Amino acid sequence: MTRTGLNLSDTKDMMNTLYRTVIALTLTAVLAGCSLFGNNEPEYLASVESPPLQIPQGLDSPRSSSPVVIGQPKMRMPEGDELEPMPPRVVSTAGKQDTNAYMAWSAEGAYLMVKDTPESVARRLRFVIENSGMEMLKTDDSGSHKFHYTQPEPESEGFFSNMAFWRETAVNYSGTFMTSLRPDGENTRVYLLFGTGEPVDTAGTEHILGIFMERLG
Repeated sequence: MTRTGLNLSDTKDMMNTLYRTVIALTLTAVLAGCSLFGNNEPEYLASVESPPLQIPQGLDSPRSSSPVVIGQPKMRMPEGDELEPMPPRVVSTAGKQDTNAYMAWSAEGAYLMVKDTPESVARRLRFVIENSGMEMLKTDDSGSHKFHYTQPEPESEGFFSNMAFWRETAVNYSGTFMTSLRPDGENTRVYLLFGTGEPVDTAGTEHILGIFMERLG
């Protein structure tokens, strides 16, 4: 009985010593971590400036290099269709070999290619503008027709569709525009400009020239 009591006592002492050791090591690690992540000042704040280098007599002083000036020519700001964040959607039209008019893309933007002479395209465009609900403002034999386009209001899809507030509002492309014709071999390119002569963005060009394409194709 006495031996068993001594063994239990020794075991308790060993366990207590182990617990104290673990607690001491844990506190040490915590305090060390606090010192590492505390608001310690950077080492360079305690640095001091050294005196200038003393050159012995008879030796040349080191030459200080002049600063290097890096120049860059002024960049040209993007303009027109270059401001479009997405690539054009009308690089070409499928089945263009079987149609008389199709959308295409060039460095100057989207345009409508018509398989006809400029003189004929000018007459046909005038007819399309006057008979598609657009208001003709000025005609020209070269095909530079100036007109006003009013986009029709979309048909109502019902009460519940109108309640779908998460839908994007349709873009209104109404405005005053001009056509510009350019010969391309035996064909004619039709570009779209604003009434002021500035190029129209890609989306607006697709919308209005798409109407001409349906009538001329």
